Amino acid sequence: MGDLQCNYTTDPPKWGIMDVLMWKLVPKKYGGGIPYIQKFKDSWVQFHKDQIKTEATSKGFPAELLAGVCWIEVGGDPHIIDNVAFNVRAFDYSGPDWVDENMTITNRPWRTSFGSVSMQLGTAANTMGMDARSMSYAELRDLSNCLESDQFNISLVADHLQEIIQHDNLGADASEISLDDVRIIGARYNRGLGLSLESINRNTSYGDFIVGRWSLLSDLLM
Repeated sequence: MGDLQCNYTTDPPKWGIMDVLMWKLVPKKYGGGIPYIQKFKDSWVQFHKDQIKTEATSKGFPAELLAGVCWIEVGGDPHIIDNVAFNVRAFDYSGPDWVDENMTITNRPWRTSFGSVSMQLGTAANTMGMDARSMSYAELRDLSNCLESDQFNISLVADHLQEIIQHDNLGADASEISLDDVRIIGARYNRGLGLSLESINRNTSYGDFIVGRWSLLSDLLM
């Protein structure tokens, strides 16, 4: 694959251990709880609204769709948790092949998610036209570092949403994508390209959430 080129940016706001503690342990009346993480999600989308709108326009879908995926995915596990999980899995799958196939107890390293907008390394690699299964530890680590750059992360999520739209033939531009389409796109972002459209339609809760917050997402992008 060679060296992966990306900008290693540190873009505030970032979600860390203290944020998790505020969310999980501090009561709402003291500024913690669910309102704390919701405020973080709102501020993250607002901070990155210009890139979100630019990426969505260039890829041909509504900016609220990308903003909705970002809003859902940011927050949660901080980077240090993802990093530990990746290293444990990489060690577990350090070979030889027979051991990897028969004696491992964790998921494959490429199933680890990275980035403010959480994205599995396997999905990221596939979106970029690469096969994560054949990538070395160093190559997967380079990709994980790139995903920690918000600019790279948002762009790749937008690429993946465009890939989903093309996969299900849902429209050539934003004007052709309906809210019902958004339900499908969001559901497939969450559940993967491998499922049939019939199966996706049986559970569109992820996409339903984006549609339900559509006007609020529009306001965050203003």
